[in-house]
Amino acid sequence: MMPNHYYCPSCWADMDQKRRQCPQCGYDLSTYEKLSYEEKLILALKHPIRENRMIAAQVLGKLRSRAAIPFFATLLQTEKDFYMIREIVHALVQIGNVQSINIIKKLKDHPLELVRHLVADINADRVP
Repeated sequence: MMPNHYYCPSCWADMDQKRRQCPQCGYDLSTYEKLSYEEKLILALKHPIRENRMIAAQVLGKLRSRAAIPFFATLLQTEKDFYMIREIVHALVQIGNVQSINIIKKLKDHPLELVRHLVADINADRVP
């Protein structure tokens, strides 16, 4: 049986599951345990495994998390992976407020052609 792999939820360094504090950054895991589910998902947007980041974005969209919007906006400024960008855009569509729609509209001039097509397909002016 493969052992589970654990990461610090703050700096994402590898760590032993039995530790209560990250050996890399000193993050106190009891702090993490006190976070809300939504806050933990927002932290997971920086997870080193892309699929985990994508799942976090999907769930935040389903939750219509307004708290995630600034994090999505920041990620979209640096993210190069189209599939992650797509999940963020879909989450923003699900949130559907003015702030999220404005972020989507700004992507119409994105350097990746796939992102420009995605935004055109969504037609941000008709996002609920």
